Amino acid sequence: ATVSVLYCTLTMMLTTITLFVTTALGIDQKHINGDSWVSEPPKVKKKPTIPLWTDLPPRERGPPPYVPPSDWVYNTTGGPVEGKINVHLVPHTHDDTGWQVTVDQYFYTEVYYVIDTVITRLFDDPNRKFMYVEVGFFARWWDQQPEKKKDMARTVVKNGQLEFVNGGWCMHDEASPYYVEMIDQTTRGHQFLKKNFGIDAMPKGTWQIDPFGHSNTNAWLIGAESGMNYQFWGRMDYQDFAMRANHSGLEWIWQGSQSLGKSAQIFAGQLYGHGRGGYSTWFNFNNNGPQVQDDPSRHDYNVDDVVDQFVQNARQQSASYKTDHQIWACGSDFNYQNAEHWYHNLDKIIHYINKNGSVNAFYSTPTFYVEQKKKANVSWEVRQDDIFPLADDAHHYWSGYFTSRPSLKRQVHVASNFLNAARQMEVIEKVNTSQINNPTVRPSPPVGPSWTDSLEGSIGVATHHDGMSGTERQDVSDDYELRISESHGEVEEGVALTFKKMLQMNNNTKLYHCNCNSMGADDCLNITMCGATTQTSHFTVAAWNPLGRSSTQWFHIPVTGSNWKVSNENPTAIMSQITEIDNRTLSLPLLYLNSFNMTAEQVAQKKAMMSNKATHILSFEAHLPPLGYQLFNATRVEVTPKRTTHRDEGIVTNIKESGTGRFNVSSSLYDVEFDNSVGTTSRIYNKQTKRSTPLSIQIGWYNSSVGGCTHDPAVSVQNSCDKQQSGAYIFRSNTSKVFYPGEDQIPTLKVVEGPLFTEVYQRFSEWATIMYRIYNQSESVEVEWTVGPIPIDTPWIPRVTKGPNNWGKEVIIRYSTGLASSGTFYTDSNGREMVKRRYNQRGPSYPKLVVNEPVAGNYYPVNAMISINETKDEFAVLTDVSQGGASLADGQIELMVHRRLQADDSRGVREPLNETMCGCNDINASPGKMGAHGHEGDGGCVCEGLTMRGKHILLFGDINKVRTNRRQFLEELNFPATLAFTNASFIPSPTAPAQKTFLSAAFPPQIKLLTLTNNYADINDGKLLLRVAHLYSVGEGPMSVPVDVNFSEIFHKSGLVITSMEETQLTAFQSQTKTDEQKFDWKTHDPTGGKVFQQLREYQSFEKRFPFNAQTFTVTVRPMEVRTFLVTIQ
Repeated sequence: ATVSVLYCTLTMMLTTITLFVTTALGIDQKHINGDSWVSEPPKVKKKPTIPLWTDLPPRERGPPPYVPPSDWVYNTTGGPVEGKINVHLVPHTHDDTGWQVTVDQYFYTEVYYVIDTVITRLFDDPNRKFMYVEVGFFARWWDQQPEKKKDMARTVVKNGQLEFVNGGWCMHDEASPYYVEMIDQTTRGHQFLKKNFGIDAMPKGTWQIDPFGHSNTNAWLIGAESGMNYQFWGRMDYQDFAMRANHSGLEWIWQGSQSLGKSAQIFAGQLYGHGRGGYSTWFNFNNNGPQVQDDPSRHDYNVDDVVDQFVQNARQQSASYKTDHQIWACGSDFNYQNAEHWYHNLDKIIHYINKNGSVNAFYSTPTFYVEQKKKANVSWEVRQDDIFPLADDAHHYWSGYFTSRPSLKRQVHVASNFLNAARQMEVIEKVNTSQINNPTVRPSPPVGPSWTDSLEGSIGVATHHDGMSGTERQDVSDDYELRISESHGEVEEGVALTFKKMLQMNNNTKLYHCNCNSMGADDCLNITMCGATTQTSHFTVAAWNPLGRSSTQWFHIPVTGSNWKVSNENPTAIMSQITEIDNRTLSLPLLYLNSFNMTAEQVAQKKAMMSNKATHILSFEAHLPPLGYQLFNATRVEVTPKRTTHRDEGIVTNIKESGTGRFNVSSSLYDVEFDNSVGTTSRIYNKQTKRSTPLSIQIGWYNSSVGGCTHDPAVSVQNSCDKQQSGAYIFRSNTSKVFYPGEDQIPTLKVVEGPLFTEVYQRFSEWATIMYRIYNQSESVEVEWTVGPIPIDTPWIPRVTKGPNNWGKEVIIRYSTGLASSGTFYTDSNGREMVKRRYNQRGPSYPKLVVNEPVAGNYYPVNAMISINETKDEFAVLTDVSQGGASLADGQIELMVHRRLQADDSRGVREPLNETMCGCNDINASPGKMGAHGHEGDGGCVCEGLTMRGKHILLFGDINKVRTNRRQFLEELNFPATLAFTNASFIPSPTAPAQKTFLSAAFPPQIKLLTLTNNYADINDGKLLLRVAHLYSVGEGPMSVPVDVNFSEIFHKSGLVITSMEETQLTAFQSQTKTDEQKFDWKTHDPTGGKVFQQLREYQSFEKRFPFNAQTFTVTVRPMEVRTFLVTIQ
């Protein structure tokens, strides 16, 4: 969907319309507001190798070289021919589930007709083929079809004419989602296919042609562990492509997992496009442009030119691939809306190419193509490196989208955790859809009957590579957020009913969630807003722990007043701490105000209504049972002059003067030193190891490029200039300089000290702040950052033009330590394995790169954590939302937490990334012009810029200890308890206790309970889907070992007893045994002289899967492995 820079422009005289001549044939070409651009370099017509029949004088022509068959029926039969170049023509469309318009707008205006006409055309000729990816669209079409049309679809699927590849709800992004979201959206699509087509529709490979980089996790987990044998894409780094294209190296065996090794290999390949990558091929017949004209009695006869060009292109492409087989991806964005255009021309091409005989052509699918590659029995290059960051030219690094639209990224992740908790609760208490009074108004096309189904679909469609990637238009982003929020409401009611059933509450009892799904900032715990806990003297918190082990978490709840106590079922109250809400937090709800056309009086009234009614934050530590709940009662204590405060009441924090020098804040593990003279941290000391390192934490920003020269000493002057601008996709800074967030000053520090934890408030400017929270008994340091509204103007810097300094700002948090990291750092891959990175380098399978953007060219996606180390010590930063990250100097880590830009990067969005708190941006502006004016207020939007708040968790110490702890902290950070609040009184009983676990034993600490859902039970003979994952990879210390899991011991409590289990591959489409039988085993070699083999052998992998014992319900799970089962529960 996304388009790259137009490299050149072709001008020509069209005296005769011939195929392969103009850029109008580029199948990715789109026209918006009169502008056009293409996703690949324009095709250039090759010089004919034969005299063209129409170019000869009429008297010298003789008989035409090719004539139509007498019955006008073209021969489309065929298959591989040994000894010839075999061209696999693979008809396909690429249908974005949202980008320039919303998913439903695309469906009704374009995609419906793609699927509808393709099914008909396939039914006409059993030789024709088509492959399809986005099941979220196919499900929309399916729901609107009569049974006759569905039968046609079933027939072409069964015949192998229509092949589903990927088969997920969408073509997900590979940089932004956590592995949980990737698995869920793929499983949803696969279960729809299983439900409606059975095993005939099971995808055999992945087709990630449009994402802007490719992760190891997608290859080994979503690919190999789902039972897929291949992955193709349309984008890779331009320098890597150039090297590989010249050495028959555009296909290889991807061994992406350090932990699973060879057992998770997958055949991988870059599509050739028309010579420089991309996901189209040498021709296009989508609309009314040039066609194959084979009637010599008519004008514009060109079939001889078509055949000649085809043969030349096939021979050129063969030089970049091994074996005599090559794949041509015939189609592109929203192609085949009139499928006859494509098929009529492809029929002719196959007919005449095979009559010519120089090369061989036939309809094919990716699966058949890879089968022929396997049959060739040759040795393939093996590779572990991922494809991040991708660049399509010297200054064009696709690393901006790692952070773009951070609020949507966060919403997807938070909703995903809520979804999985709700699924668990639904299984346990069996609340069904008929009991829900708040169904989603515009639900996802259903796959299962659960009240979680629509939220599952809404999250799934948002994982699209132009969804949570942040590379869609503003109104499309709003649509994703609306869908998730609306479906979230339905699930909140289901969760509330489940809690009531568990706790035997009256059905009329009101339960609240404060999940940020109401208007503006109402009921949003992330910014300390919750009506159920604020204007009341008593409330109860019900906390559901979705983890399969006990969990200790801190709850921070807004209240009114400074005297509260917290208790549970025990007589002794829980120690708590009460902190006055800081001004920065109190200001956040007011940012949601859209003051367009409002008077000053109206603005004041609206702000009064929107203001936070809470005055304090009540904090306490919660110890939660595995897969279970815990209740906590909070009561406001009346204070009289004669009354004594008891120890069990919340203790109010004390604001402590930080002085002018240095001061320490201590926990059980760390001493963190702050220095007022520089306004930040200065050192962190680990009491266990008795080692320390300098530590400075700063917020700053890069100036976004609007085209021109990159001013950096590392970039040669002759290679420094380019028109590329920073935008939603592309990150490009003008220089490597990090600017202070406001007028230069020393940040201020304020200490708020309490008996349970201490907070240090750091203020860089009114729009850039940090709050450090250091718990007395914790082995981490919590960094809560708040950034925004990022100002558009930059008045504190001298004007460089007559107007304001409307500078785009790429905001980072930089952690500077004293560790000698030697240019090496590590980033996670979708929350799974850590990948080793080197400054200005890629892995050993890459050519030596020239990096002309020293900042953007070293940024990588960080979904969960980034780390550096030196000999014995490691410093790790964990994050609660996907961000771009880098280490640009020894001892440094930086994470880009927010972006606000003033230019578009010419990749198709046609809008600057200029978000506001209201989700509006120049409301009445024409499409593609929103946000283009450099300020709010155009067309009905006067609203502050988007403001983000998030958390980083810091760990420092012994390498093995940090690597053990970081996985456990990530679970609490990214999969916290699901909360519900009520003002009603609750009295525990033997059948409804205040604390309960539904497991008979906890999972081992290395094992995550990933999925437990009944949504697909109707598809799987009443069986539930149960999935577990090993949290650790090889090389992460003593926890990095295979672990035995005994499900009969864990699930043996009344109401949750497993009575049968069968193991499946990742998406529960077929048995794991069958999948293993179908897996391809590839011959491999290392063309780098042993560098890749050395990389693969850095850690001892576990290449053999341990069998599941179906009699004892036990299995041994390898590091990083995910195991999936269909179970019956009594």
